[in-house]
Amino acid sequence: MSTRALNFGNTLWCAQAVLQQRLDERLGDWHGLNLGDYQLLSALESQPHGLVLRALAKTLLQAPAVTLRQLLPMEKTGLLERAQGLVRLRPAGRQLLAEARRTTEAVYAQALQALGADASTLADCQQLLERLALSARGKL
Repeated sequence: MSTRALNFGNTLWCAQAVLQQRLDERLGDWHGLNLGDYQLLSALESQPHGLVLRALAKTLLQAPAVTLRQLLPMEKTGLLERAQGLVRLRPAGRQLLAEARRTTEAVYAQALQALGADASTLADCQQLLERLALSARGKL
């Protein structure tokens, strides 16, 4: 079982790394973002009143110091703001996120279309990956 687990983990890592590289390229070329920036803006979009830095970092699965370094350039360019201890998305950030979302969706759709898998197979795979994430966090 350990060889199977190792092979699965390596394959999962490779697929994620290739997708991240493709997304970093496309988001960078078209929007001046990388996938991490996109994820940060997306996390803020779901919280219109903002998030404290620690909660944002937890959502992004990274240390608060990493999140702070990531958001400083976005704050300087007006994509987000920090006020009263909260990080909030600004209108320019919402607009950029909407544009970047279309690019992100297209990259993922292209990758999935190349698989030729039907909707049921993709739904099963997504459910398995969600359970894997919960298991890795000790929440299963």
